[in-house]
Amino acid sequence: MPTELLAAVLCALAAGGLAWAASPALVQMIGARTVWTARRTHVLLAVLGGLAAGLRGPGLSGTGLSGTGLSGTGLSSHSLGETIALTGTAVGLALLVTADLAVHRLPDRLTVPTAGWVLLCWLVLCLTGAPWADLGRALLAGAVLGGAFLLLCLLTPGGLGLGDAKLAGVLGLVLGWFGWLEVLAGVLGAFLLGGLFAMVLLVSRRAGRRTAVAFGPWLVAGAALSLGWAPVLLG
Repeated sequence: MPTELLAAVLCALAAGGLAWAASPALVQMIGARTVWTARRTHVLLAVLGGLAAGLRGPGLSGTGLSGTGLSGTGLSSHSLGETIALTGTAVGLALLVTADLAVHRLPDRLTVPTAGWVLLCWLVLCLTGAPWADLGRALLAGAVLGGAFLLLCLLTPGGLGLGDAKLAGVLGLVLGWFGWLEVLAGVLGAFLLGGLFAMVLLVSRRAGRRTAVAFGPWLVAGAALSLGWAPVLLG
């Protein structure tokens, strides 16, 4: 247990440090210094994401609770690779969430590198022994979620944006590696959390039916909950 906690702390520190270093670039990308960037929201989110990635580690990753899983002698090395992948992804997602909260935009300059990082990590894992079927499932999940959200974007003008569709594709790429159960839980979680938040705003009269609400944070929140709780909630 002490070793796992130490690994989680190291992941959190690494993610937080990278997010802190990216602060000037984030402000430049969104074109303004807002309360979200001033409070270093992206750093806090990155730290939490890195901590979660480190805690997930060997305890849940590759156990076979969903998807194909990893087994045998390569479990620890593949779990380490997944932890590194999720830690780096947490940084990209933290920056994206902060940008969406600040200006209701999800810049391609953040989405594309995050997707590239995930793809690179999954490819390296496959080259070192992970099942190629996991990569195929991740690619398919990314395409399915990206396409589905793009359709929703076209059918609901003024609702979901293209940035949400691209982010959904990235999250599908992440969740699909672990299994379809995680993909399903991530989507359901995003709409459930986002819907509850919108309902609270309406009931408290802090927003109207036409008030724009950033959906990117809820997509990421659903994905984060899915990685930790999908086997428990839906298994």
